[in-house]
Amino acid sequence: MISVVIPLYNKEKSIAATLESVLAQTYTDYEVVVVDDGSTDASAKVVQSLMKKSNKIRLISKPNGGVCSARNRGIIESKGYYIALLDGDDIWDKDFLKEQVILIHDFPEATMWGINFAETREGKIVRKIATALPDGYRGYVGNYFQMPKRVSDLFCSSSVVIRRDVFDKVGMFDERIKYAEDSDMWFRIIATEKVVFYDKYMVFYQWDAENRTMTKRRDLRYFLPYYVDKYKASIFKENKVFYRWVMRWAGVRIKQIYFNDPEQHKDAKVAARNLDYTQLPIKYRYELLTPYWFGKFVYRLLK
Repeated sequence: MISVVIPLYNKEKSIAATLESVLAQTYTDYEVVVVDDGSTDASAKVVQSLMKKSNKIRLISKPNGGVCSARNRGIIESKGYYIALLDGDDIWDKDFLKEQVILIHDFPEATMWGINFAETREGKIVRKIATALPDGYRGYVGNYFQMPKRVSDLFCSSSVVIRRDVFDKVGMFDERIKYAEDSDMWFRIIATEKVVFYDKYMVFYQWDAENRTMTKRRDLRYFLPYYVDKYKASIFKENKVFYRWVMRWAGVRIKQIYFNDPEQHKDAKVAARNLDYTQLPIKYRYELLTPYWFGKFVYRLLK
């Protein structure tokens, strides 16, 4: 019923614990598809050792192409009607899949179901994610892009189950993107489909795991705002609330880099051309569509 897709790149210290958390699930109708994305350490050997203990695990090896290409390969190779995503250094509560199946049953009109996650360091919870929803919320999320106090995406790349046919509608993971690639997928699904969220901590994001992308510098050309023009497609523009929100979300980030990071100024200028200025406050036109010296003067004046 469920295919657990795990992209793997140089996680030899953490992949065993991740897989053990899957094999310990109280719900058992699943397969595990691990896609080794050209690891240069012993990650694959660790997976192979666990394959001797369970026939649920499949290992696919491919040249390094990034986490999006690994997830896409895993989705294509999977057999389940539902796709559960899990990163190679995160941990699931033993009842995670069981709760997801109950959510699928209780909220059948959705195509993505998410459960809350917490951040850990040295095995201890260091931050619980604020949701802007009532404590313990369980149900459809109907105003995602209008939540004034939301500080997270609600969903993360280890906390969701997605009906596989939704990828035929919104597309696969964008392999051009290395940072916020999961947010891009959530945005596309939420803008066009019904989604469900359960505020219960059952996924644990390990900040101190090796090779964490969140701790690395974000080059704009590999970051979602650089490709904001993708949302100009009619399927996304039909959701006017989302379309306005995503242009402003990208505009804020592009503007910060445009005026504050000289090394990425040229890339920010390219990205700025892809914004839809009909969805932005007029100040953005003065800041980003005028000569740089004048735009910077306006930017500093308003700031």
